[in-house]
Amino acid sequence: MTNILVTGAQGQIGTEIKEQIESKHIVLDESRFYFTNKQTLDITKKESVEIYVDDNSIDIIINCAAYTDVDRAEREPETTNSVNHLAVKYLAEISKAKDIQLIHISTDYVFDGSQYQPYSETDTPNPQGTYSRSKLMGEEEIERINPPSSIIIRTSWVYSHYGRNFVKTMTNLGKERSSLKVVYDQIGTPTYATDLAETILHIVGYQMLHPETKKSSVEIYHYSNEGVCSWYDYSKAIFDISTIRCGVKPIRTQDYPTPAKRPLYSVLSKEKIKKEFNIQIPFWRDSLENYLKKERENSSIVPKVAVIGTGFIAKGLVDLLANHQNFELSGVLTRTDISGRKNFPQHHLLTNSLDDLIKNSDLIVECSGDALYATETIYEIIKADIPVVTMNSEFHITTGSYFVDKGLVTEAEGDQPGVQAVLHEEALSMGFKPLVYANIKGFLNHNPSIKEMEYWGKRSNISLDMVTSFTDGTKVQIEQVLVANGLDAGLIEEGLVKLPNDSMLDGGTLLAEQAKRLGYPVSDYLLSPTLPAGVFLVVEHDREQKDSLKYYKMGEGPYYVLERTYHLCHLEIIKTIERVLSGGGVLLDNSADPRFSVATIAKRDLKPGEKIGKGIGSFDVRGVAMTIEDDLSHVPIGLISDVTLKRDIKEGERIRFDDVEIPESLALSIWKELIERLSGE
Repeated sequence: MTNILVTGAQGQIGTEIKEQIESKHIVLDESRFYFTNKQTLDITKKESVEIYVDDNSIDIIINCAAYTDVDRAEREPETTNSVNHLAVKYLAEISKAKDIQLIHISTDYVFDGSQYQPYSETDTPNPQGTYSRSKLMGEEEIERINPPSSIIIRTSWVYSHYGRNFVKTMTNLGKERSSLKVVYDQIGTPTYATDLAETILHIVGYQMLHPETKKSSVEIYHYSNEGVCSWYDYSKAIFDISTIRCGVKPIRTQDYPTPAKRPLYSVLSKEKIKKEFNIQIPFWRDSLENYLKKERENSSIVPKVAVIGTGFIAKGLVDLLANHQNFELSGVLTRTDISGRKNFPQHHLLTNSLDDLIKNSDLIVECSGDALYATETIYEIIKADIPVVTMNSEFHITTGSYFVDKGLVTEAEGDQPGVQAVLHEEALSMGFKPLVYANIKGFLNHNPSIKEMEYWGKRSNISLDMVTSFTDGTKVQIEQVLVANGLDAGLIEEGLVKLPNDSMLDGGTLLAEQAKRLGYPVSDYLLSPTLPAGVFLVVEHDREQKDSLKYYKMGEGPYYVLERTYHLCHLEIIKTIERVLSGGGVLLDNSADPRFSVATIAKRDLKPGEKIGKGIGSFDVRGVAMTIEDDLSHVPIGLISDVTLKRDIKEGERIRFDDVEIPESLALSIWKELIERLSGE
């Protein structure tokens, strides 16, 4: 029996290999497959891999795990290097020591794109970015360590039925917009992950039948579909085959700047792999047609969507999903006594079992508003490879960063941070440069009375803690910290500027000038009782667009406002559900390396022995935005739950870990791990 480990089984290629095996499309006799993801096997921890390999007597490792977000890699070089370089080194060392064959997937981006004929395996790499350098370093480790009969397969422009990719993104955008701009001067070849998975398994089977064909040293092969196209040609083909009526306008790479530099030409020569393994490779457009045909067939299946929470947002979403033609409501998780919830809509779908919810769902929406509870439930959901859409910025700014590289967890459109993220995507697609991500708040009272909050809560039909967190500013601090972390912005000052101004342009200009002075975009809000509820971005554009923008009634510049003067919370969650299920990926998260947090500030003098039941929406404390590195000992307000004071805290004073006793929880452990990483201790 040959035992084969496939790492990164949650990614596009790994998932396709798993599909080929589980569907019996490809059968490898006398073989047993072990499919792992980040949760079941962290390949960045060498000892864990060694134990797993020994326990399961692994003979072959197919490494499909990788950090593939090319642009994000520029902001997260350590994480990128850990997965794409160091983890590959560990796999090579283990393979060498235990006489295991290693098959590793690499990328066309190791080349700089300066030549205009297909790259062969012997051409000299010259990577141009963090992602591509890390992938080449992984290759070099394998070649240096030289585990016997191991293989490196470089591929390009991968797309599949799973996860986020160019085809899904363009299909979604094409349905939403009348025209799109796509670069025409980047040339390469798409790769259908199904074709690549079949080729990888063919190579494994071929070498099992013909062991004499294995090489004594590491071999590099190139694989993509046949043919050549630009991203512009690729987009046109997607729309033509899908019969999507969306125009495509060609633009140059320099007109669509991205954080990471892409090779202008990365076509791969496949002659070596075709000859040595006797394979035929489909033309890229034929494979694209097969992919889109299968997608149409799969779209006839109605996705099952579940909800966690039974509050204001959850109730509205349950009402909507129960009557939505595109989804099936599969369950609603509650911590309350179901027998006492007879008036809740779709009462028959209420459950206290997270396991049952997971078993019956394709996607789960978390909107409990509780950071600790969300952490525990999402931890279990991600282990089951189910995507999560949240309406819970409290969760994100507390523990959300932990989940960034462990599965798909995204904040939804509808709440202010999600709407700002949508405006961010739209702004970039139109060539704008965001300077300010702004919220609008109508009223602020740092220390409202219980009587006032009970009145407004009853009048608005929302909970006491929710209306209190809105009023005392905690909620907007949380929201704008999530925006700052997730969209790579900064803060002007601790606690935000909270600028009183009744004009988005005038107030936004004041904030934009601060952003220009600081040298980075900022996240903040305007305090105005007259402006509509919503959010806006202050942006700038190239000077040559000034006359056009004036004609479009955007003003004189140099700053312009992109606004959304409404946010419809649970009604808009549907758009993010559709985005995720169609492969659109994460809209907004807290980033893997957050810079900002929401600290806990006393609203009154607190005495030793006093207990605080909940921080967010409390009459004892409120939240204030801050830079994490300025005070690593601060207690994030999302962790304040059933804590006991250990010393006197004065009104306005920040609460630190030495000041309180906090019950153990998964969220607390995750926060401590983050602080240890940031402090280097």
